[in-house]
Amino acid sequence: YTGITRHLPISRKVLAEEEGSTAQECTACGGRGFVVQVVRMGPIVQQVQQPCPSCSGAGSSARTATQREMLEVFVEKGSPDGHKIVFHGKADERHGCEPGDVVVVIRTQDHQQFMRRGADLYVERDVSLADALTGFRLVLQHLDGRKLVIRSRPGEVLRPHSSGVALKAVRGAGMPIHQDPFNFGNLFLALTIRYPASIDPAFSSELRRLLGAPVEPGQDQAAGIAGEEVEEAVAVDMDPLESAK
Repeated sequence: YTGITRHLPISRKVLAEEEGSTAQECTACGGRGFVVQVVRMGPIVQQVQQPCPSCSGAGSSARTATQREMLEVFVEKGSPDGHKIVFHGKADERHGCEPGDVVVVIRTQDHQQFMRRGADLYVERDVSLADALTGFRLVLQHLDGRKLVIRSRPGEVLRPHSSGVALKAVRGAGMPIHQDPFNFGNLFLALTIRYPASIDPAFSSELRRLLGAPVEPGQDQAAGIAGEEVEEAVAVDMDPLESAK
């Protein structure tokens, strides 16, 4: 999120020729670094390629030494998972060849609060039923340490999706976009509504009035069953797996 510089120690082989000396081509492999051996297994003849034992695959008599270096790895803001940072010419040296590169691959660790998808961030929170109906206010500590106070719009009611979670977003509060750090992704809030275990019946009528519901439950359906023989039942909690046994 903020970018960071890390120091990475490496060990690599470098040519250790004395001044004025030249490396001699290996006579055993002709400078190729490998030899081909013929292996006979009954009527079958097979050729096997392996590193030259005389020059240890170097192809010459050039002597090498182990050198330790410290690479300074700068991780840019918004670097994605799998991003590669290349240090050219920092791999092992070999006579007659350009040294290869050291490639550092960035891996993103899981965060205990945020989940990242591209430049967007996701965070899960619980809100009470009262907050879902009358407005919520969340205080969130962001990745750079600042406190972010998030409020719902006045008069807005949280409506959960089919998954049971209400999804809201804060524009521009996500990750900085890689190589465009002045622009940001979005922050999504996955809000789960906590319902009370029960409500005092003494307050039920007033609550129904405030919510614009009939004073009595099902009063709007009473006219449709007037004069009919009816049976009343009470809904309870039950485990369907236990019921199926």
